[in-house]
This record gives sequence, C-alpha cells and structure tokens, in this order.
Amino acid sequence: MATTEGKILIIDDEEVIRSGCRQILEMSGYSVDEAENGLVGLDKIKKNDYDIVLTDIMMPEMDGMQLLEETSRLQKEMVIIVITGYATLENAITAGRKGAYDYLPKPFNPDELLAKIERGMEHRLHLHEVQMLREERDRNMLECSNERARTLTIINSMSEGVIAINRQGQIVLINPMASKIMRLSEGRAIGHTFDEIIRNPDLKKSIVDSLQEVQEDLKTTRLQFDTIYGRAIEASITPIIDENKECIGTVAVLIDVTEEKKIEKMKSDFMSYVAHELKAPLGAIEGYLNLIIDGIMAGKPETEREMIIRSRDRAHALIALINDLLDLSRIDRKKSLKEMRDLDIGEVVRETVDFYRNRADSKSQILQLDIDDNVPVIRGNREDLSRLFANLISNAIKYTPAQGKVTVNVKRTNSHIRVQVIDTGIGISREAQKNIFDEFYRAQNAVAKKITGTGLGLSIAKKIAEDHHGYIDVQSEENVGSTFQVTLPILKEE
Repeated sequence: MATTEGKILIIDDEEVIRSGCRQILEMSGYSVDEAENGLVGLDKIKKNDYDIVLTDIMMPEMDGMQLLEETSRLQKEMVIIVITGYATLENAITAGRKGAYDYLPKPFNPDELLAKIERGMEHRLHLHEVQMLREERDRNMLECSNERARTLTIINSMSEGVIAINRQGQIVLINPMASKIMRLSEGRAIGHTFDEIIRNPDLKKSIVDSLQEVQEDLKTTRLQFDTIYGRAIEASITPIIDENKECIGTVAVLIDVTEEKKIEKMKSDFMSYVAHELKAPLGAIEGYLNLIIDGIMAGKPETEREMIIRSRDRAHALIALINDLLDLSRIDRKKSLKEMRDLDIGEVVRETVDFYRNRADSKSQILQLDIDDNVPVIRGNREDLSRLFANLISNAIKYTPAQGKVTVNVKRTNSHIRVQVIDTGIGISREAQKNIFDEFYRAQNAVAKKITGTGLGLSIAKKIAEDHHGYIDVQSEENVGSTFQVTLPILKEE
C-alpha cells in the first residue's frame, strides 16, 4: 500500500513484535522500517528521517536507554515511543526524562498501538509547526524596515511571548503574550531598560550575557524560572547579529509552561504510584515462593499451602489493578471511538445482577432486583455500562458483611432513568465521600478492615456515567450502608 501519512521505525529484538506492529501500521497507511537492535536502529536513524521511532527498552547490543541518549545528540525532529512491560514502569519514567515522548506497555492490542501512533504524529506535526514558526520569527526580526508591519503582525499573533532588547538594554518590542506573561503593559515597558522591568535575576543575567558576548553564529540560551505570580516560564534568549557579526540586540521568547509542568508532575506521580503498587505484591509473591523453593516449609504442608494461597491472592490483586488501569485507559479514549446504540438498561442491569448472584450467595447475602415496568431505552455503549454496574454491584457485595442485603433498583422519571445500588455494608464517612470518586482513593475503614481494592472502580464508573451525559452520586453512613445512584438521560422519541 502506498503511504504518505508518516514514516515509522520499529526497533525490537523480538521478530514477532516487529512484524506484528509493521503489519498493523502498514494497513493503516504508514511507511515502516525495522531494526533488530539499538545499533542497527541508530544507524538507520542517522541515514533516514523518521516521524516516529518505536523502541523496546531491553535489547542486546544497545538497549533503549542508550539509544535515547544517542538520538538526543542527533537533534532530529522525531517522536520516540518506548515499548515496555508492566514490570518496567520505572524504566518508562526514566525514558521520559531522557527524551521519550510516551510509552506503550506490553502486551498491547492494535487499537492501543494506533492510538499511540496517532497522538505521536499529532505531536510530531506540532513540533514541526512550532519550529517553522520560530524560524519564521527569527527571519522576520532581521528583515528590512519595509517588512516591519508584517513582522509585527506575526509576532503579535504568536502564542509565545516575545521581548526585543537593543544594544543599550532598552526594550524596543513586547508582544501581547509577553505583556500577559510578565504582567506588563506595552506603554510601561517600551523605552525602559530590561533591568527596570524584568525582576527575575536569572533572566536578567542571560540577557546581559547575550548582549555582551561576541558571537559569529546565533546561539540560544534556554532557562526556566517561576514568576512571583506562581507561573512557570520557559525562556529562550537569542542575540541579534548584523552583517558585520556584531550583536545589535537580543530577543527573548517566553512560553508559559505552568500547565505542562502540572501534567508532567501528575504523570510522574501516577507512574510512581503504579510502579509501587505493582512492586509491593510482586515482592511478596517472590518472598513466599523463595521460602517454598528453599525448602524452609518442607514438612509443613498447611503453612506451605497458606503461602501459596497468599501468593495467589496477591496475583489476583495485581490482575485486578492491571485490568482497572486498562479500563481507565479505554474510558479516556475519545467518545467518537465508542459505539453508541439504543439500549434496554433494564436488561443490562439484570445480566449484571445475575452474574454476581453466586458471589452474593457465597456470603449468604440477599441480592434483590427491582425494575420498573416499560423502562424506556437510552443511548449508550453496552460494554461500558456493564462495567459501570459491575463495579457498583461487586463493591456492594464486597463491602457488605455476610447475611447482609444488596438491592438494585431501576426506576424512571420524566426525562431520566435512575439505577440505585443499595447495601447494608460498612458505609463511607462524610469526609471520605468528598474523595470517593478520585483515582486510587480508598476509604480508611475499608483499608482498616483489609478489604482489597485498587481505588479505581468508582473513578471508572464516574467517567462512564459522564460519557453518557449522566452522573453518579452517593449517600452513605458508616456501619449502616451506602446508596450509589446513577442517573442517565432517556433517549427522546422524534
């Protein structure tokens, strides 16, 4: 198939991964090259221009980390996505710090691969556009005076802040974005020296160095600093060199990266949390197995069996965490990727209740279902809604003691359907109810009673409800029980 969409290099020592990814990507219109290790991949990167490089971390000859270090020196505009297993999330964090754009955990399916590639191509296009804009800006700053009006129009329309300073240190240009970032009006800044206007000492020093240093080529100084208003700013300071190779001024480009920093920290914290949550149970399983393998439990069949059961339970908890993370990833995809159909919500709830009836029976619980007659259809994704009600019903059974009761009601109002899951369980404190739908949050009474859970189920349920233009809320009292209510709009008849 002829391709024009993008050029991709796959670096992995596993042929099945390379060939599988190649087949998927070529079917989607991409041009694909392969390399069996980092050295071969680096050689191809030097000879070709790729939009995206998919690379494994653990490889012979040259691993993914070494490859990242080498490619960073090439200064090529390409997006690198590392392929990693679940047990190497800490390596993924390190790879991000070395310049990787994103990571793709093994195992992955074609949709996950294509979603990563599409986001990478969008990022690659953005980098290219930004670079072109910066080059255009630099050229226009050095154009003749009859081009000044056009140049100012471009600069004033930029999403980056621009401050131009002459050889005497006076501000001769400041665009609206720079005024916004530095909280300065153009009238206050133009004609004044940068020493009077700019407060950050690091930025001042970089501007002084740029004006004083004799340079034959444009040399850009980059730094980051925080403003007194709590904003994180990334600055690039470049001297303006005339035809005689003399510095006649300097230009500072300012970018507000506050939100990017927040997202980066959230991503780092998330990765660290997940790595910790995976590492702890794996360590416990390894410890139990080592005791059994070393023969320390020989002659103690009951103790040995107990350790195996604990290992199994830990493994089940790991699988539950991984499944919830995958669910969270699926829920966060664009709504346009989800198939929405007319659904009988009563049927979806009934199937879910029937699935969990045996679990309730094993705890001698009463699981009761009450559905109004003639419940109208709604518009939704059956798989997602099944996952939502499965989370609520399984939680109700899990947090309700033996001999308790779980009631599921499906009722309609004039414009909505309300699904209630009512239990007689341990309940949730008023303080914990404020955070119960946050990712990884678990109420203290559940932790104290050593009831296992990932803290992701209710977060997933909330996202699904919102994707269906509905909402979920809770009413609860400790040691009495909880009522979770999902409200979804009815599909209006034309």
